[in-house]
Amino acid sequence: MIVGGALLLGVTLAVLGGCLLLVLAVVAVRARRRSRQQRDQMLLSPLRGPLITVASGEDDDGSATEQLTWATGVTRTVLDRNIVELLTKIRGGPADQLVRVLEVHGAVEAATGDLRHRSSVRRARAAQLLGLARADHTVPQLVEALRDESVEVRNSAAYALGLIGDPSAAGPVLAAIGMPDRGLPAATAAEALQSMGVGISEVLREGMRDDNARTRVVAAHLSGERSFTRGLPELRHLLDHDADLTVRETAATAIGRLGRDEDAVVLARHTATDEPLSLRRACVQALGELGDGAAVPVLAALLDDPDPRLAELSASALLALGPVGRDALSGHEDEPAVRTARLVASLQKASA
Repeated sequence: MIVGGALLLGVTLAVLGGCLLLVLAVVAVRARRRSRQQRDQMLLSPLRGPLITVASGEDDDGSATEQLTWATGVTRTVLDRNIVELLTKIRGGPADQLVRVLEVHGAVEAATGDLRHRSSVRRARAAQLLGLARADHTVPQLVEALRDESVEVRNSAAYALGLIGDPSAAGPVLAAIGMPDRGLPAATAAEALQSMGVGISEVLREGMRDDNARTRVVAAHLSGERSFTRGLPELRHLLDHDADLTVRETAATAIGRLGRDEDAVVLARHTATDEPLSLRRACVQALGELGDGAAVPVLAALLDDPDPRLAELSASALLALGPVGRDALSGHEDEPAVRTARLVASLQKASA
């Protein structure tokens, strides 16, 4: 008993001691962080006025910008860090002036070198700075960073390329999605590609023929979002033949947004009962968005579908088609799917 009690006391003391050390460590970290913040504020204080002048767009003669370029040593480091943060919030002339300060300080050149730093944190921050500085001369290095072993660096490189907006980087960004073991998240790639303008339409067409399903999804989605009608042949092929269901659904949605009248037939044949339910739903919604009256018979027949959600989507699509679609709802007014579709339509109209 005595031995057991002593052991328990020892364990308790050890745990309490560990907790105390943890608390002391947290306090020390917070104190160090507070001290660093106070030091940074003190160093930045003489330059705060010129910095605000530039950021607010009031430095018409460039004197405040010039004053910021004179910073040296630790003060320059603190100033550059604050400038990078400001560049996430401002655009136009003030941003250009702040970027000039970074260039004079050598921050842009240093960031280019840091893309090869051994620290992934440094590499990611460097990519972000280059993007915020719109350093288009570093596009080749940022494209290379899309193959970095760190996902944070890859994401930052894609983010930077999106900010720069050079269409020449669209192909590498799209290809990076399907890279084995080092793939770029589809959402990150899509966001970057959105900023690259109309010059990416052919890249998206090629992407819809890629072996990787996620690449095809992104290419199909962006083709619809950006109304790139030249990609319609590829979208139709994906809807009819792709092995991946998500790709087919994405293609259907894109066709609904930018398709021709003849695409009503293309979408309608995939509402058949032998198709996957999720694809049928996507095609019904696409028919409503396409807005071709030729889809009315198909949609009207689906009002009696055993899937209540599909019936509701069909009713909503008919309402979206205007008078010819509303006429097709005659005799179905009391059906739950139609009542729900009308309610949703009225709510959407009221909130518009």
